[in-house]
Order: sequence, then structure tokens, then C-alpha cells
Amino acid sequence: MYAKSIQIYEFKCFEKANAEFRYPGEDNAIERNNINLVLGDNGGGKSSLLKAIAIATLAPALLEGGFVPYRLVRRDRAGRATGDTLLKLVGVLDAEEERDASIEAGKRRRVPDGQREFLARVKSRERGNDSLSLERTSETPISDLIHDDFSPSFFVVGYGATRRVESEGYSESSSRKRRGRRYQRVASLFEDQVTLRPMQSWLLRLSPSRKAECIELINSALPDNIRFLGELDEDEFLFEFDGVSTPYPALSDGYRFFIGWIGDLVGQMNEVSPELPLKDLRGIVLVDEIDLHLHPSWQRDVVGRLSDTFPALQFVFTSHSPLVAASVRSDNVIVTGTSENGTAILERMNESLYGRGIESVLLSPYFGLDSARPAAEREISQNLADAAAKSPDGGLNEAEEFLRRLAQPMEKLQARRPNDRNNDA
Repeated sequence: MYAKSIQIYEFKCFEKANAEFRYPGEDNAIERNNINLVLGDNGGGKSSLLKAIAIATLAPALLEGGFVPYRLVRRDRAGRATGDTLLKLVGVLDAEEERDASIEAGKRRRVPDGQREFLARVKSRERGNDSLSLERTSETPISDLIHDDFSPSFFVVGYGATRRVESEGYSESSSRKRRGRRYQRVASLFEDQVTLRPMQSWLLRLSPSRKAECIELINSALPDNIRFLGELDEDEFLFEFDGVSTPYPALSDGYRFFIGWIGDLVGQMNEVSPELPLKDLRGIVLVDEIDLHLHPSWQRDVVGRLSDTFPALQFVFTSHSPLVAASVRSDNVIVTGTSENGTAILERMNESLYGRGIESVLLSPYFGLDSARPAAEREISQNLADAAAKSPDGGLNEAEEFLRRLAQPMEKLQARRPNDRNNDA
């Protein structure tokens, strides 16, 4: 299944918002039609959008999977719930999911063939209790497959910004007791303490051919200077990093965080599709802060690599990185903004960021900065501009200094007085 669109009412920071998504097969004229990148300020609703997608698609399974919906209904400044939350997601189903969709849902169908409307309500409890109850509406296409943890139908995986791999003491059985498998796959979006499965817990059990397929997928998503060898050294998997054999715990945070969720994703894919080629598996993957801990050289390429490695998966990423933003077309970008009443909205912009320089991206409407320079330097530059405008001799000295400060690295200017023309760096 893919997410075609979502409508959000009274959820977290959203009063009313909607978004259309790109998904494989939707429009082949779009270069990367499996990529959706959500940009916006902190607290603007990026993470909330990922949560809304997960809840809307998986509500029936979440109800029985250990999910505790906490403070999801939007609240006013006094902390009072503003009304029940309603999430309406239109999903594009594959043939098996379409056959399995309930008859009663078909009777009340509001969308074309091959699509279904998924709905979830979140109601605040009485007496101001912050705990919430989650309900699904009768129109949701309930099916046996969504309750089958190991079915490839309705495959949704999500990774929150605090994602990390369990380093020791991981127990598959105890993890299942706490959460249903469907919820486990998105739990890190809602719970900061959730850890991901180490690859040792699943990869070693595979046949040689399947193991090789999984290793190839992981390596396809990684930058060229690191390779997953699939070999163990004292119970830790080895990677070849810049030509040196390196155990997983010895890698930097950026590599470990990225490999951690990619390894978990491939493991989840194998779990629901043990015999079919993994590249053919359809589904939705939600990743908060895709640029987390990544070096700029990797940020620049990460979206393209993931798009090529998993062409049948639909990705919804969030990011603060101008490098990530400049790696996709405007068709792939959703921006969180603010409405007149201060609530969050979702919108698209026509201006292209693709291939632009970092400062140009930061000064665009997508990021909205008036300058990419530090506040102290902006103040000096503004004073120079003001002095040049007021100078009776035309402000030539001030104008030259203003241009010099823009052109030179700021480290060379730290000891320099704004009006000292002779103190050249």
C-alpha cells in the first residue's frame, strides 16, 4: 500500500491540514516518484505528520498492539483539548490488499477502485486527563491481513529521531510481549526509548542466497567508502571502512545510526516477504530527520541512494538539511508553515531548490532565513550599510569594507575593526 493523501483535523499542532504524496507508479514524469521530503521549523509539524500517517494506516493493529496515544489531540493555550482528532488517509492498494478490503468498506466507498479511505479518531478523555483513546471508524477497510503481523499487506515502517540499535540484551520474545509486531515497526516514532533490532537477531538465520540479497541491499544504500561484509568478529558484524575492517560498534555515530535503521528495515522487509525479491515489496517508510548525524557529503546523496535501492517503497522523510533539500525536485517537497491563527499547515512551493548552493537554499522560502551569517556579523554588516548610506562622501570606505566582509572567511575578520581599511587579512 502507498499513501496518496491525508487530511488532518485537530491533531497535535494541526487544526486542519492536508497533503498529497508521491508514490511509485503515480507519475513517471517525476524523477523520484517514491520520495516525499518534509521541511519546516522545529515544532512545525514534521514529526506529527509522520505519526498521523502511521496512526491512520495502522489504527486497527495499533489498538491491540500496545500503542498508548498520549497528547495527540490539539490543545489550546490553556491546555484544553480543542476537539476530537480525525485522520483521513487515502491509500493505494495492491491487488491482494484490494481483494482483502472489507465488503462494508466497499459499500461506502468514496474513492476510486484500487484506493481505500483509512480513518482513525482520537478522543480525549474526561476531566482533562492527558491519556487518550484511539478509535477507528467503521469505514476503515478492516481486513484479516492487517492483523497478520507477517503479511506483506499494509507494510508500514517508521523511524523516529532517537532511533538506535539495541547494543546488548536484545530479546525477541520480550519485545513481542510489550508490543504487537505492526506497532513495533513504527514504535520509535512515538517512544524515545525504543531500540531497533540488531542484525545478528535475524540475518544469521537466513539462507546463503537470501543473506547475500540482504547484504547487497544494505550496501546499495551506503556511501562508496564503506561496505558491509556480513562477517562476524567476536559477535559483531564487520564493515570495510576506507579499506579497514571495522566492527560495527567502532563506527562513528553517523554510520551506526544510518546502518542501524537500514538494517532494521531490510530485516522487516525479509520478515514479511521471505520468498519474494525484496526490491518488489511495496510499502510506506517514515523516517524522521533523515540527515541525522550524516556528513554533508552523505546528506547530498542519501535520498537518491535510498530511492534507487528501494524503488517499490514509498518514503516520507523529514529534514532540516539544505543539502538534502537541494537533492530533490520541488515536486517531492512538502513544507510545514503557519496559518493566520498560529496552527500548522502543509503546503507545496513551486520554487525549485534542486542543485542550488547552500546559501541560496537557506535564503529561499523553504527555509526563510534573511541571512546565513551569524547574528553578530549581520549586525556589523548592517551598521556598515547604514553608515555608507548616511556618509556625506558617498560611503566609499564603508561600502568597500562591507563587500570585503561578505567575501572573506569570518575567521579572518574576527580581529578586524569594521572601519580599519588598512588592517588587511
